Amino acid sequence: MKISHGFTLIEMAVVLVIISLLIGGLLIPLSEQLNQKRLEATQQSLEQIKEALIGFAIIDGRLPCPASETPVPGKEGVEDSSLCNTEGDLPWATLALDTSHSSDAWGTTFRYRIDERYTNQPFPNPPNTSSGLVVQDTQQPTPLSLVAPKTDGTSRVIAIIFSYGKDGQPNDENDTTDNNYAQDDYVENKFDDRLIWLPKSILINRLVAAGKWPP
Repeated sequence: MKISHGFTLIEMAVVLVIISLLIGGLLIPLSEQLNQKRLEATQQSLEQIKEALIGFAIIDGRLPCPASETPVPGKEGVEDSSLCNTEGDLPWATLALDTSHSSDAWGTTFRYRIDERYTNQPFPNPPNTSSGLVVQDTQQPTPLSLVAPKTDGTSRVIAIIFSYGKDGQPNDENDTTDNNYAQDDYVENKFDDRLIWLPKSILINRLVAAGKWPP
């Protein structure tokens, strides 16, 4: 009786299919793990940027204006006083942060919005706002305000910093020119922006603790 050695073409094909399935099953979790690490790194950077803003406010008695999206050479990350009432790039250089804090974990520059009243010395007293910034959860059937304006119409938010996330594009309210911004749970291919805000209550509390307010 003749004994056959080795694999037949059919057996080889089956083995290749099994290997490809195993590799594919491993690649998806690895991709998800990498994305999760980038989300965590970006969130950590946002928290550090918020602390840098508070430190800047204590030292300088104001908050910086946004930086230009199209700066002249040598002015990257430097605040632009003509942008105080609009959204722009994070003024990371003005905040004395290094370039690792200029962009999110996907390499896109952080965005920044500030209430214009807080870009001037001294801070307003009473500490009212003028920009009417609102942060919403837009994934709800009806947009839910995470930080709603006060009854007099003034905002509880002084500054907003956010990342465009994995897709490098602003999502939902972050893609408009109004005062409404969105911070929602991560949803693949739908919403991946990461946003943080500086509440008026926290800033005033830190200024009082440092003896910098009332002015």
